[in-house]
Amino acid sequence: IFFRLHMSQLQCTICYEDMAQKAEMPCGCAREESTIAYCHRCIELICQGGVGQCPTCRSYITVDPSGAIRLAANKGRCGMCCQIHELVDRGLCAACLLGQRYRFTYECQRCHQTQMIPHPMWRYQSTPNDFGTATWACHRGCSDYTKWRIVAADAPKVPPQECPEGWGRREEWLASIREQRHRELRGHAPAPAASRPADAAHGRRRHGDSGGCQVQ
Repeated sequence: IFFRLHMSQLQCTICYEDMAQKAEMPCGCAREESTIAYCHRCIELICQGGVGQCPTCRSYITVDPSGAIRLAANKGRCGMCCQIHELVDRGLCAACLLGQRYRFTYECQRCHQTQMIPHPMWRYQSTPNDFGTATWACHRGCSDYTKWRIVAADAPKVPPQECPEGWGRREEWLASIREQRHRELRGHAPAPAASRPADAAHGRRRHGDSGGCQVQ
């Protein structure tokens, strides 16, 4: 279950602990009349190191030096795809940031050959087994724009906070944040930071990486 209903709304929806400070979400989620609420510390853990996502609406958020939670995205031209998008970090849109960090192998729906694609094509798959709704240039057997699905070996490597709802991994993401929070409350060292799209890892493109993505 994604959230718990508390009449007093004094418990955090993520860690289930009493809240010393309620998070004021800039995206409008977890309002006073809402049935969910987040403690400020859990949101800090989600955003640790830079940019995170609202657990409810998935808006990109950040915590500034004063402790205020702010929206991380600004409209502009992405420095990689050159399209007008919401820029999340380093002048790049969310998809390009994810594509830089997570370069997975996908299977072509038409020729069933595989190739590595530097774009988060998994985002267009309703489940790990379904082919996505977006197209990318196939450089293996089709020489055309086709639909793709992530290979079975790479599907578990997709960070849970970035999986579509149909993949059923949202609670896995929140459970990792909950464990970090509970470790802190027990006086242990914080667990390693959760994966985040802002951690863009730059690298060279391999053969077959080039091509466009057309979202239908």
